[in-house]
Amino acid sequence: MGPLPQQFGRYTLHRKIGEGGMAEVYAATVAVGEGLAKRLVVKKIRRDCADQTEYARMFVDEAKIALGLNHANIVQVFDFGQVDDDLYLAMELVEGVDLMRLIHTVHGNGERVPPVIAAYIAHQVSAGLAYAHHKRDDFGAPIGIVHRDISPHNIMISFAGTVKILDFGIARPAPDPGALPRHRLPYGADVLEDMTIQGKVAYMAPEQAMGRRVDPRADIYALGVVLYEMLTGTLVFRGKSPTALIEEVRSTPLPAVASVAPELPEPLLAVVDRALARDPEARWESARALQSALATYLHRADPVVDDEV
Repeated sequence: MGPLPQQFGRYTLHRKIGEGGMAEVYAATVAVGEGLAKRLVVKKIRRDCADQTEYARMFVDEAKIALGLNHANIVQVFDFGQVDDDLYLAMELVEGVDLMRLIHTVHGNGERVPPVIAAYIAHQVSAGLAYAHHKRDDFGAPIGIVHRDISPHNIMISFAGTVKILDFGIARPAPDPGALPRHRLPYGADVLEDMTIQGKVAYMAPEQAMGRRVDPRADIYALGVVLYEMLTGTLVFRGKSPTALIEEVRSTPLPAVASVAPELPEPLLAVVDRALARDPEARWESARALQSALATYLHRADPVVDDEV
């Protein structure tokens, strides 16, 4: 990529705003009429990943899923295509900050995210997840979407207060892991060759960290970790090494939220503890159920916020 701004197909890339494991993200514009331009984001696969079949497949899978999602709490994807050898997605520009930056700012000031605000953010994320989890194809059959990478990095908060989920890059139904060969990552974690173990380990459900089949309850667990982090100022697990972290996620009993932040409202503690149950059967049965529980808490805790949900 040369100097910016630069033309990229029908889009003009103005500045690089992020880079991940397989893609680069640019603030961009597209002409929508004489003298008019729409601001958006262009995400394009990195050159060093473009020739790797697995990464290219993941990028195309993200496009297939994201283009079919239309919800207020999910970043809207408008376009998918290829310019020369570069696959790209064009998506909504959210003017705001990601949740990780918000958490770091609040905790850096020696504070915690207020319970009502944390519950509101989690409520909005659960609404987006409930929509994605129940999405059906054109024939009415469930698609079976699981995000599998819910974390503060993938949650945006606009300056207007809207909460949006980013990045469905590894979202898909997991195959039967028993039918797939294994290899080892450098840090010693067993993973499947189809990259079933993906996402940010600290936010993974135990079954995901073990490479087992995952369902929407893995996203509920991950959102529980995010809520725990907002409320307590710390992660559930913080292994001293990648190997130690993944082993903690797989097998270490979780501390009750009340043992870390006993001053939090009991109804909210109960919501978080259930989301973080190690056994998927003991968690909230769906994102919709979690959304409802958070709405009930917000209604009782702050009627002003309740008006927004």
